[in-house]
Amino acid sequence: MKNRFLYISIIFLSSLLFTSLTAQEEETEDSSSGSRLPFKISEKKRISTDELKKKTEGWFPTGIGGPFSDPNNGAGFGGRVFLFNNGKKEDPFFAYTPYRQRFFLNLSNTTKNAQYHWLDFDAPFFLDTQWRVRANAIYDRNPNNLYFGIGEKTLQGLNYQDRNQFGQPYVTEGRFNPYEEANSYRRNPVSPNEIMYTDNKYANSYLTNTYPFLQNQKLTDKKYNRYELEIIQSNISGERSFFDGLVRLVFGTRVSKNTVKTYDGSIHNAKDPYWGNTDLSFANIDVPTVNAKTKLTEDAEAGRITGLNGGYVNLLRVGMVYDTRDYEPDPSRGIFAEVTHERSMRSIGSDYTFNRTFGSLRVFQQLFPSLMPRKKLIFAGRVAMVNTTGNAPYFEYRNMWGTEVGMSGLGGRTTLRGFMQDRFVGPVMGFGNVELRWRFLEIPGFTFNIAPLLDFGRPWDKLGNVNLKDYKYSYGLGLRIIWNQSTVIYLEWARSRESDITTYSKGPFAGSLFYLNFGHIF
Repeated sequence: MKNRFLYISIIFLSSLLFTSLTAQEEETEDSSSGSRLPFKISEKKRISTDELKKKTEGWFPTGIGGPFSDPNNGAGFGGRVFLFNNGKKEDPFFAYTPYRQRFFLNLSNTTKNAQYHWLDFDAPFFLDTQWRVRANAIYDRNPNNLYFGIGEKTLQGLNYQDRNQFGQPYVTEGRFNPYEEANSYRRNPVSPNEIMYTDNKYANSYLTNTYPFLQNQKLTDKKYNRYELEIIQSNISGERSFFDGLVRLVFGTRVSKNTVKTYDGSIHNAKDPYWGNTDLSFANIDVPTVNAKTKLTEDAEAGRITGLNGGYVNLLRVGMVYDTRDYEPDPSRGIFAEVTHERSMRSIGSDYTFNRTFGSLRVFQQLFPSLMPRKKLIFAGRVAMVNTTGNAPYFEYRNMWGTEVGMSGLGGRTTLRGFMQDRFVGPVMGFGNVELRWRFLEIPGFTFNIAPLLDFGRPWDKLGNVNLKDYKYSYGLGLRIIWNQSTVIYLEWARSRESDITTYSKGPFAGSLFYLNFGHIF
């Protein structure tokens, strides 16, 4: 059972390969570039004539500094700088590659102290060979990570009591913002086991000395679903092309050190249940209060998860890709299908032993080309599934390795954009995304897209439970700005039944989660 998904994925990719081989005889070769290649590349990979005319020669930079936005981590500042080398028009690879080399550096921090620093290198047909080389180094420290559990139980709605007080109305299937606000109120301990979280000498001393008139036995659940994770990692992979560049075999590794910090017993400003949210803003009181046991600690103590102590996760990776897209950064046509497998084991320095298999299919197709030859309307769709088995730490269940992009959990900007990051996580996860990308405006150096979007997905406890029921859905609208064909800047608004965190309270974007970042998510 645990290998069925891998077998099915390999059979599917093999069928795509067979289809491509039977169709190769119908392809025509362009004598001006294809005949000068050191090895044959399928004409399916050739950039369209219209896009090729606009492609920049040689080295050039792009990038943007200043603000970006994420619903979970807040407004960001910093920037990302790209350096591309497209080569010369006389280069036979010019018409078949998005670039010859690409470097980028990302440095960022947010208003909620989430740091993300990333140095990346990518070189298709490295040194004019059939190998593609990718490498990066990442430092990620995020004190705002969300944890709602692992598996099918995460499909349950957000349930809470008003102002976190016993006896107050009980809300089921709530929205995220009111849910987290309710948990930010002070409350009395509900069991003797919670007294230990007020038995904190530093906390009690601080509260007693600073606010002697307040009861220091109160607790808060403000950080109940939060934890901090620091990741230091590096990734490297090599991809060997076969069958005229339509198929790539991928080999790689990831080395990472993970440090987890929970908020049990930490001090945070919490709202008073009587004076924390009145109509008189000057009278509202926020009180330094000890945070009670978090969801992460509860699950660890119950034996439902491992990984609370962090540790090293080192992975060996292998994958297979079938790719007929015309232009990787912003495709107009083609298919991208991949199967990847990762193995973590103690013999390579990892603290955990587990396997993870991921498969995805992306389809791009121009619609009504005769009616809209220049202002293209592109259908873009993706379906994906991941299966994790073994003794994986809780923070690895959310990770999905794609050969081009990594994804994290169901929820957030890479999967279900109308839900908060990692809202649904499980040993098995399936999801899909559909977009209609309309290139409505082109000016020298820039192309503008509008993209209505729909996302769907859910987790399962095991592969045998996979079905078509109880999927979660989100929808929204994206604005994409493509700079020099290779750099995609995106702004997106997405909604779901749980979204209610945006500053937009009126108009078409009311209740939406807002993202400002780089690149198509697929």
